[in-house]
Amino acid sequence: MNRLPLDSRFPHRGGRLSRTQAGFTLIELLSVIAIIGILSAILIPTTSGARIAANKAKTRTQFSQWTTAFESFRQEYGTYPQLFTNGAQKFVNQGATAQLNGNHLFHDILAGKRRDGSQLVGTLTGNPLPAIAQNPRRINFVNFTDSDFVYQADVNAGRSTARELNLIRDAFYNTNIAVVTDSNLDGVINGRDATGGYPALPPAGSTTPQIRPTTIVTTAQTGGIHAGVIFYCAPPGATSENDLITSWK
Repeated sequence: MNRLPLDSRFPHRGGRLSRTQAGFTLIELLSVIAIIGILSAILIPTTSGARIAANKAKTRTQFSQWTTAFESFRQEYGTYPQLFTNGAQKFVNQGATAQLNGNHLFHDILAGKRRDGSQLVGTLTGNPLPAIAQNPRRINFVNFTDSDFVYQADVNAGRSTARELNLIRDAFYNTNIAVVTDSNLDGVINGRDATGGYPALPPAGSTTPQIRPTTIVTTAQTGGIHAGVIFYCAPPGATSENDLITSWK
């Protein structure tokens, strides 16, 4: 049996490495790096865009669940939850405390319990009425999940600030979420239901620009939105009312 010379079977032993065994040249290495850079430039914006679209869809799902809860509340009690005094700015987290066991009127009314799971208690008078007075049967109209709230881990990761702890958020970790109800129960939300104008996002005293959905509400469906409640929020980078995420479109 003929045997190949040792150098033929193991070309790395003795003798020089062939051209294919010597590795990449500098030009080839630079070409690979350039290709990777081009692919990254193409893929990263696409991934970012998909993430933004997914967060918008998730936020609209939150709005849909809350809208259904409001309609169920009206069927049960004959009116929509009363969250604000006349003329007050209207936000989901308005008047809420950052403590887990604190009052959160929006959550407490719709969940039929406190944020920490304890029963609704308190007086039966006030303006607006406390949660126990508005939902005396303690009916659970919506199941809030952990993804609806800001937690300490979100603050630690820089997604939210400490003052937002335990407040309701959208999919962008934004806690400035506006809500307007059909206060006169005429079936249309318009200027008569938003005394003082539609809530601006971000709220007064916060980062500009401040955006209100005045035009898109008043021009929709003959002067208003045919709904019992509307929600809207401003995603990162929003500069006009057309950038708002809304519950009605």
